[in-house]
This record gives sequence, structure tokens and C-alpha cells, in this order.
Amino acid sequence: MKRLLLVIVTLLFSGLVIFSCALQDETGWPEIKKENKPWSYWWWMGSAVDKENLTHLLTEYHKAGLGGVHIIPIYGVKGYENSFIDYLSPKWMDMLAHTTLEADRLGMGVDMTPGTGWPYGGPHITPDYAARHVIFKHYEILDGEQLTEPIVCNDEKYGEKAPLITVMAFDDKGQIKDVSEYVNSNGVLNWTTDGKWDIYAVFAGWTNQNVKRAAPGAKGKVMNYFSKEALSFYLSAFDSAFANYKGGKIRAFYNDSYEVYNADWSVDFFKSFEKLRGYDLKLHLPALLGHGDIDKVKRLKSDYRETISDLLLKEFSEPWVQWCHNKKALTRNQAHGSPGNLLDLYAAADIPETEIFGPSRFNIPGLRVDDDFPKDQNVPDPLMLKFASSAAHVTGKNLVSSETCTWLGEHFKVALSQAKPEIDQLWISGINHIFFHGIAYSPQQVQWPGWLFYASTNFGPSNSFWNDIGYFNDYITRSQSFLQSGKPDNDILLYFPVHDIWHDSEGLLYQMTVHKISKWLWNRPFYNMAKELWNNGYCFDYISDRQIKNLSVYNGNLLSAGLQYKTILVPECEYMPLETLDKLEKLAEKGARIVFQKNLPLDVPGFADLANKRVTFNSLKKQLQNVGENVVIQDSVREVLSTVSKESFKDLGLDFIRRSHKNGHVYFITNLTPNAVNSWCPLGVQAKSAIMFDSRLMQKGKAAFKKNDKAQCSVYLQLQPGESCILKTFQDDIQEPDWMYTQPSESAVTLTGEWSIEFIQGGPQLPKADTLGRLVCWTKLADSTAHSYAGSAKYTLYFDKPAMQPEAWAIDLGQVFESARITLNDEFAGALWSFPYNMTLNTPLKESTNKLEITVTNLSANRIADLDRQGVNWKKFYDINYVNIKYKPFDASQWEPFPSGLIGPVKLVPLKKLQFNDQIPIQHAD
Repeated sequence: MKRLLLVIVTLLFSGLVIFSCALQDETGWPEIKKENKPWSYWWWMGSAVDKENLTHLLTEYHKAGLGGVHIIPIYGVKGYENSFIDYLSPKWMDMLAHTTLEADRLGMGVDMTPGTGWPYGGPHITPDYAARHVIFKHYEILDGEQLTEPIVCNDEKYGEKAPLITVMAFDDKGQIKDVSEYVNSNGVLNWTTDGKWDIYAVFAGWTNQNVKRAAPGAKGKVMNYFSKEALSFYLSAFDSAFANYKGGKIRAFYNDSYEVYNADWSVDFFKSFEKLRGYDLKLHLPALLGHGDIDKVKRLKSDYRETISDLLLKEFSEPWVQWCHNKKALTRNQAHGSPGNLLDLYAAADIPETEIFGPSRFNIPGLRVDDDFPKDQNVPDPLMLKFASSAAHVTGKNLVSSETCTWLGEHFKVALSQAKPEIDQLWISGINHIFFHGIAYSPQQVQWPGWLFYASTNFGPSNSFWNDIGYFNDYITRSQSFLQSGKPDNDILLYFPVHDIWHDSEGLLYQMTVHKISKWLWNRPFYNMAKELWNNGYCFDYISDRQIKNLSVYNGNLLSAGLQYKTILVPECEYMPLETLDKLEKLAEKGARIVFQKNLPLDVPGFADLANKRVTFNSLKKQLQNVGENVVIQDSVREVLSTVSKESFKDLGLDFIRRSHKNGHVYFITNLTPNAVNSWCPLGVQAKSAIMFDSRLMQKGKAAFKKNDKAQCSVYLQLQPGESCILKTFQDDIQEPDWMYTQPSESAVTLTGEWSIEFIQGGPQLPKADTLGRLVCWTKLADSTAHSYAGSAKYTLYFDKPAMQPEAWAIDLGQVFESARITLNDEFAGALWSFPYNMTLNTPLKESTNKLEITVTNLSANRIADLDRQGVNWKKFYDINYVNIKYKPFDASQWEPFPSGLIGPVKLVPLKKLQFNDQIPIQHAD
């Protein structure tokens, strides 16, 4: 009996231990994986790499908190030609093998572009496999005459002697004749007829685009992205190179943003078009070129664009993904810029990837924006970024990446404080896998500033902010450990009516870029509805026609790749494919809620079998209207979203994203406004408790929590401008120390006295130590070497504890250029590298003298300006060399000294704990 009792007690105790550990796992910081950490683009300049430097650099990246690198070989550096390694040569593959094995040893990952620079192409791409550009030529034949001008292609830009595909004749009576057989080898048309005829000749020319920024051994023509045969031929070079590869695993292969210029054709395009669209495009060439009835013109162009989209997906994206999978690798794809449906192209990859280019100009007090950056260009838009994350969510992909902080400001002028809010915005847009853009491989022996890429924020060791980048990377890592866990938790599917975009009578090719979205996305009903949902706190994903086909219904919810959505919203649109409307009707019949803005779609897209499709289309519209309450047509969409909960963060001016975990939800919340938030905030989900996590300062605690008489949950939030937090809710009342909410108890105390300053790490040389009666920019010090210094300096002040006795103290650094590490009484207190530059002190003040040390790191701007004033030739790169933010030759010689160091005033802020009661009002943003 005693043994039985012992067994029972042991089992019970084991169960309690397991339960306790599981609870601890849920309430603690997640376990860190390499995907949680930021990764970086890694440009191999001239592929002039060696094993010693590869190991050294990877080790440095690992110490700084990077989780992986993405190898992109590009052009080289002048003077190092003897070190260049031809791309895919045995030596190059040996360097790749060494890199992957060293990365494995360090617990890092390696991605790579199967190519150099961008787009795909190279020396082995012959004209048969090169990117094509269609050339149309128009001739006229009068009654009884023959065409005297030869039908030949003499277009110098797109290739002389381009092959003739077809010659079609059209008269004003509606007659159409294929006269290709009457054209001889010299281009002479031996054909005579009555009446006036318009002759249209179609040539399959070439774009003649070369690979941009190609590495040694990889220069050549860009491949044809609309041909599976061209892709297979292109990738055969990698099949050969990898045949005897002995290195570590390539985690993912990468395809860059679509920058294949003027590529709009393939030799067999007419055949592909007829197979996909159901009619012969050759019979309608005048309308394709914009002549005749405007409705027909739009429909022909829409069908052309849809065919291009299908070819890019079926002839390139999907077979490319299969090739990568055959290599046991994942895929990362930047679909933007493509002449296709971005949602489908993003979704084809394992890791859809977007990008941000310029600054967002957040109105955070003190946040600097480079005045040289054009104000009307390239502002990141979360509603554009959501194309990548939506495609991932609705197709069950967990990771969504971004090329991050490209051209955030002028070279050498970008601070970590400018990067943080941009990354916060990426996260609220559904991105959860940050790739810095980026780091250039630079050997140890190369003098500062080393080898650099022309269009990036330098996240490498030569940037002075490398001294503090580990804290920044820790912030990203801790945040992404939450944002990669659980599942996306959005309520609404917003239909993307791509055919409304494709039915444009202007031009032929239609590319959907990430930067110039005003040309194709803004001011459309789809965008306006997305903006309304975004601004009012609704959680939503976009969905395409192709993705709607895969939806099912369970208990009235829409199911897609394991996620549940409560409704589909269809913005006001003119065109919807018959198959989509039919699927929506079937979903509604099964209990799904479908909401149409203002009216049902007006018409079917395209030209084929139009009359019959319209009959079926109108019949389906009648069926939809008779389904019942599951189909709603309403001008104001918000009025019919009663079944969909909204979040109230937006009412406070906050931005957020929500995910689910097995016992509740996870929110990432950020304050990108000029207003502090100190308020109760209702939640759109049910919970019994919540934990607040500060990923920047690595603090956590149980959030203040309450319910109203309608059982709606609220948490208390305190977020200063620029601050962010993770909120994790639970269905249980978890036990955790309380989050410390504070407010000032008395006026702040400015710390005065004699500051000592010691320059400790940087260059070109260390200025002399000095003492300061008051804090000033170090470029104003008497020692002129400080004026060109880039690096870190340690400020030290001894002070007496103020007479007051608050419950806690905060330190406010005032103005900091640019990042700071704080030590109080020889104990590390924390690092401040972004707004706000203040924090609660966990280290108690001594009753007697206290020692405060603040180590501040500035930008590299003053040092590079000094180099340029001296005429030092550090800009010695091939190809584009080194350009400024306006793509002009970079020259910093005329720069004024950039503010550097600790300006202050440094203050101690006495705090008291905030006492909660139901009378604390919910504040609203101005």
C-alpha cells in the first residue's frame, strides 16, 4: 500500500512539475531559434572571399545577434582583381561550402540567390532563352496594290532581325486573314487584294537587358521569365555546380523583386494565350494595340495581362519552387514589380518577401528624417506590405520576410533609432522575418570604411552603430520569437479585384511595384476599404480569385490553410471572374457570410465567350441575392460587421497585429505617434489575464486587467511615442509578478556637475579625454580630432542622491546622438538606442555618492566627411561605384558636422506606482 501511495504521489508530483513547466513556457520568453533573429543580405563583392575572413565575419555577425546571411555575389572592387572568383567555379563552390559549414557550427543559416545581382541571367543565356519584347509593326495596303516595304524588324533597341511570328491583315469590312505564308525570307509580302487593308506584323524581339550588378563570371543576358524551358536551361548551370557540393545546407533560395524591364512576350505566346483564354489573339491585334471599341480594348488587354500573370506563375514561379524543393531548400520570393497577381506570386513561395525603401516619416518627437530624401517617393505603406503577409497567411506559410531599411537615409547618417519604427511597422503589417539590407563582405585588412554596397543602410561592422547593434538585434529577436509563434488571427478576408486593374486601356504590360503604388493601388475602392478596416482596428487579410477557390466552410466560418475567417468583404468592383462569383455563391449557401460594398460585381472580365458568360453571371447574381442573410450588400461596410470584433488600439492612436496561441492571443503593439498613451484599452478577444513584455528592455509582468458589465476585457497600456510592447493574453488567471505602471511623483532632477568624457572605441583616432562643466556636442570640443571621430565615448558623473524618496527612479537622457549604454554604480542598467531615451532604473541609488557612466556612440557621418575632405580614394567599386541617395556620385566633403554624443540634459525622474480604479478614463488620440 505504501509503495502504491508513493507511486501515486510521484505521478501526481510529476504531473504538477510538467504542468508547471508548461505554464512557465507559456508565461516566459520563448526559446530563441535562428529564424527569430534578424538576418542580413550579404554582398560578396567580386566574390573576392577567403576562408579566414569568412570565418571571422560570420563569427562577428553571430556575436552581434544575426541569425543568418543571404549571399548575393555582385561586382568587385578595383585593385582586387586577382582575388576575384568566377561565379559557380569550383573555387567559388568551395567558398560556399566553407561558409555553410561555418554557419552551421555557429548555429546560423545561409540563404542564397541562384544568380548574381538581379534578375536571373548570365553568360550561358543564349538568345533562345533570353527575355523577350514584342514588336508590333503596322503597314497599309491600298486597293490593288502590293506592300513595297519589306516586313522586317530593324529596331536597334530590342534587337535587329528579331524573328517574325505572324502577319495579320484586317480590312474595314471586318475580314481578317493570316498572310504570314506570303512573306518570303527577305520580308517581302507577295500578296495582292482588293480594298484597303491594315497589316500587323508581330516580331519576338529581345529586351537586351543584362544582369544588373553582376559578379565576375556571371555577366550576360536576363532569362525569359515566361518560359519553363528557359528556366530549366538557366538552372542547369546550378545543377552542374551543385553536383559535387560538399558543404552545409542552403536554407532557402531567393528570387529578387521583378526588375525584368520591357519583358512582355515569349515565342509561343499566341499558343499559350489561346490555351489559357480560349481564343486566338492574333485575330484581335488592332484592339490589343488600343484601336476600336474601348470596351473590347480593355477586355483584350485584361486577357493579355492575365495570361502574362499565369505564365509567370506556371512557367517560372511554381517550377522554380519545385526545383528548390528538389534541392531540399525553401524559397523566398519578392513578387512585387511583377506583371501578375501579386497575391498568387507571393503565395507560390515558402517565404513571401516584401521590401521597404525610404523612410516613413513617423511623427515621433525627435525622430530624424534625412532632408535629402525626396518627400514624395517610396514611403512604405502597410497596406502594400500586407500583400506578402496575406498571401502567406491564407496559404499556411508561417514566415514572411522583408528586405529592410534599404535607403532609409543618406549613407553614414542612419541611426538605429530610425530603423526601429520602420521594423515595428513591418511587424504590424504581418512581416515576422527581418532581413537587413544589408552588409557587404569586407576583409579585415581593408581600411575603414571597407567595402560597401551602393544602395543600402550599412548594418555591418564598419558602421559605428555596430557597437550597440546587439541590443537592437536582441529587440528584434525577442519580438519575432512571439511573432513567429502560434498562428495569424485575422477575422476578415478582403477580396482583391485584380481584373479592375487589368482592364486599363492604356499601355500593354502592367507591373505592380512596391514603391510607386499611387499608379496602381491608391484611390481604388479596394485600397479605400483596406484603409478603412486598418484605421478602425479590424484584422484582415487579402485574398485572390485563385485562393478563393480553396476556401471551405465550417460552422459559418471560412477555412483557409487551417485558419478561420468570419467573413469575406468584396469592395466595390466592376469585374469578377465567373468562377469566383460561383464559388462565393456556394460558400454563402453553406453558411459563409459574404459582404458586398454598394453592389454586386457588374460584369465578367475578358473577351472570350462573353455573351454566354454574362448570362451565367447574371443568373448567379440573382442566386446570390436569394441566398438570404448570409449575403449582404451595403454602402457602409462597418455597419454590417457586427459579427466581427474590432480592436480598440486604433482609438488610442496605436498600431497592432494579433496572433493566436493555444491558450489565448499575442499582440504586438506600437506607438508611432507623437502622443503618449496612458489608458485602459478594450480588447477584441476574451481573456482572463495577460502578460506585458518589453522586448527592448527585456522586462515583463502581469498586465492590469478588468472586465466591464458586458464581459469585455480591457488592459492598461502605458506607451510613450516610439515605444512598443508584446501583450500575451490567457484563458486562465496566470500568476506572475505585476507589471510596474508608474507616473512621476515630483519634478525631475537635472543632474549637474563635472562630466568627464573618455573616447574608448572608434576612429580615425581617439580624441583626448576631457572634462565638461556642461554637456555639449563633442564636435565642439577643443580637440579637433573629435570633430571627425566616429565611435563611442564614455561620460562619467558623480552625484549625490536627491533628497526625495520616490518608489522608483527613471533616468531621462535628453538628447542623445545616437545610442547609449548606462551603468550605475558599476552595474549595467540598460541600453537606450531608440526613442524614448528614458527608462526606469532597477539599480537603487546609494545614499551617498553615485557613479553614473553613459557610453554614447555617434554616427559615421563626420568620419566619412573628413575622408572626403582629405580626398582619400575609398570609393573604388566597379559598376555603379558608390552613389548618394539621389543616385549621384557620393561626396560628403561639404557636410556640416553632425551632432554627436550626449547633449542632455540628463534627468532623474521620481516615480510612484500607478493606482488603478475604474475612474481612469480611456484616452483617445488627437
